[in-house]
Amino acid sequence: MTHGMPRPEDVSRDHIDATVMSFLKGEKDGDWTEVSLVTLRPREEIRLVLRENLDRYRTAHKGRFHELVERLKTRGISLRVPYR
Repeated sequence: MTHGMPRPEDVSRDHIDATVMSFLKGEKDGDWTEVSLVTLRPREEIRLVLRENLDRYRTAHKGRFHELVERLKTRGISLRVPYR
């Protein structure tokens, strides 16, 4: 890879973050967001990004973030940290 190319893990994290933020801003619905995340990314990677950005996501829209966390929990993606 050249120095100008992003690392694959950075692209993946950016995609997860952008997907979550689109949902929190009301640009995408819950079904689309859930499917987009769990079909394209490993669960551990989703969990890691959610944990790393927990405060920013809660600040963006606490209620929608709680909804997303509950949806992802049914897909086997639990934060394993308090998110309220």
